[in-house]
Amino acid sequence: MSEVTIDNMLKLPLFGTAIAADGRRMEFNIGNESLIAEKVKPYAVFIGDSITHIWELQAYFGGSERIIVNRGIGGDISEYVRKRFTADVLQLKPELIVMLIGTNDMGWMLEQLDDTITDKICENIKSMVIDTAAEGIKIAVASVLPIWGPSWYPVPEFVTRKNAQIVEANRRLKPIVEENGGIYVDYHSKMLDENGILRKNLAEDGVHPQSEGYSIMATTLRETLATKGITI
Repeated sequence: MSEVTIDNMLKLPLFGTAIAADGRRMEFNIGNESLIAEKVKPYAVFIGDSITHIWELQAYFGGSERIIVNRGIGGDISEYVRKRFTADVLQLKPELIVMLIGTNDMGWMLEQLDDTITDKICENIKSMVIDTAAEGIKIAVASVLPIWGPSWYPVPEFVTRKNAQIVEANRRLKPIVEENGGIYVDYHSKMLDENGILRKNLAEDGVHPQSEGYSIMATTLRETLATKGITI
């Protein structure tokens, strides 16, 4: 990608009605513009859905002078992360990208938990990993987190079905990420209980981590990146 300036930077329009990715579009367009105008290059950009959106990154990674930018959007899915990836991440030219996406792809399609959803998640993430490698930027792709709920799922069996699909998605994602130059980060196995679901003390609603869950994620991310000589 050539040098990005105010004159040639990418500003995305809204995708359409009822699209979660539109929820922070103005915020991100202005934030991206500010970083580019002031020639500020973040060290890391985190991107994903609500699990990234509500992660208080400064509490876990704010000990250095490196700038860390959060581009998570609650409710987002891999298709729209892919569509906004150049604008919200690549044109900011960070040294590191941390991505966590996929749970909503499954969550919005309660009756279609089959290989087609996993195929789409893998296809979208693979495309972004390849695009990142082409820019010479490091990318860490995290496993989809397990769940124990939430109560708003229409049938209790869905939790079991979704957890099984999460395991399969993570199994397929790991080689895709690593074979295309990315770093796979396994949050999933660190957050399971003896029954193979998310430990209940890590998320009151069964999906979104609280401080202890985020602490596990931060430690796992640091340790995984350290094996590649990367600090955060």
